[in-house]
Amino acid sequence: MAETTIEKAKAVLNAAQQVIILSHERPDGDAIGSLLALTLSLERAGKNVTPVLLEGVPSRFRFLPGADKVTSKIPSNGDLLILVDAADLQRTGFPVETLPRQPDINIDHHPTNTDYADINIVNHKASATTEILFDVIPQFGLEIDTYVATNLMTGLITDTIGFRTDSVTPRTLEIASELISLGAPMAEIYARVLNQRNFVSVQYWGKGLNRLEKENGILWTSLTIEDRKAVGYPGSDDADLVNLLATIEGIQVVMIFIEQIGGKVKVSWRSRPGVDVAAIAFSFGGGGHEQAAGATIEGDMQEVQERVLTATRGIISPSPEESA
Repeated sequence: MAETTIEKAKAVLNAAQQVIILSHERPDGDAIGSLLALTLSLERAGKNVTPVLLEGVPSRFRFLPGADKVTSKIPSNGDLLILVDAADLQRTGFPVETLPRQPDINIDHHPTNTDYADINIVNHKASATTEILFDVIPQFGLEIDTYVATNLMTGLITDTIGFRTDSVTPRTLEIASELISLGAPMAEIYARVLNQRNFVSVQYWGKGLNRLEKENGILWTSLTIEDRKAVGYPGSDDADLVNLLATIEGIQVVMIFIEQIGGKVKVSWRSRPGVDVAAIAFSFGGGGHEQAAGATIEGDMQEVQERVLTATRGIISPSPEESA
């Protein structure tokens, strides 16, 4: 990261007193970990910080230090607006025109990031946004204590699915080691965010598992608003079912279609190395990584499935199992 960019960010952080931090809708562990790590480190420096998530903090992340500080309403006042782990302004879920000001700082690792802020701290090679924050928080003159380290570790673990993705580098593991030294409880975080599921989430998975379809190396399913109501699932996501399905052998691309309120469908893709699903997501107004991407698309479930399946079929070759 260019030194001038970091120095410019440090200067505006030092001058600010009322800081607003946003991340993306349907937040994952990297979004929440980044939001809370930066919030806590800025608070330690005497700043008044408001962390904002459209839908609040999902229940499985509420154990994280600072989770109780998150609100779902953006303050009207603020002299600094920071976005973390959001590839574009639309990803926050809030109408762009309702933001209190032009984003001042954008910290992210998605290849599809549009550099929308005055200061853009974007590293496409980082395994998670929290990996970037581990480096830049001290460069901002801020502290990484045990609570901040815990949030940073959460981002690393979730975005690499327990250090199992191609994005993991020796530097990623070095950072994890240093975070453990700072007191981050890696085993507890791993258990809470990757292994543990509540009963309702597993019931919700059952709805999607009953609809699984497979064709030429593509696996997909859908989850509806009625599915969520039937089991009492409180979120509007897939409860991480997509990552479970991504472990099925012989599959090149996994997709989940999640019906949203207002005539939209959220699509999540996962793929094997060499299959770029970020390009497909970007063509539908979304983004992400080569092997993990998403988009929210207007239309009913059947229409969106047909459009997305057609686009996805175009980027893969039939798997040996399907061709036989």
